[in-house]
Amino acid sequence: MREKNDENLPNENGQKPSKPKWWKPFWILTAISMVSSGVFTYLFLQREFIRIIIIEIIFSLVLCGAYYIRVHPSKKVNKAFYIIFGITPIGVGLSILYALFCGITNFAKFIMSFEPFGPWLHMGIIVGLFTIGGFIGNRIGKNRDYRIPLSPY
Repeated sequence: MREKNDENLPNENGQKPSKPKWWKPFWILTAISMVSSGVFTYLFLQREFIRIIIIEIIFSLVLCGAYYIRVHPSKKVNKAFYIIFGITPIGVGLSILYALFCGITNFAKFIMSFEPFGPWLHMGIIVGLFTIGGFIGNRIGKNRDYRIPLSPY
């Protein structure tokens, strides 16, 4: 029995999506540039080898995630992508606005006056702002039908 691949499914126009000619060399050059930057950093900038390995592993995971999102599109992965998009820039932006608000109005001193719970209340507000960012990202994804911009699918 044949298995269905997402790559072989037709797009909205009823045609099979095709990858451009630069697709495979792009990912190969990206991996080569990542490894060469690690070698360059170790040899010429005299950084610690373990730190370079850890950074290379993190970048490899990010690169694999980006490749997976582009090659195997699915609504679940795209939904997670939009939620993470909401948490990172939108949640961080809301947290920065909260920090500015606390700095301008002395709200932080007021919150800290609740003796044993002040720091926990601050942490709860910041986690709440990141959660609101995740909901905003999910809403943006829902409005776009969880399609990633510039995606060929």
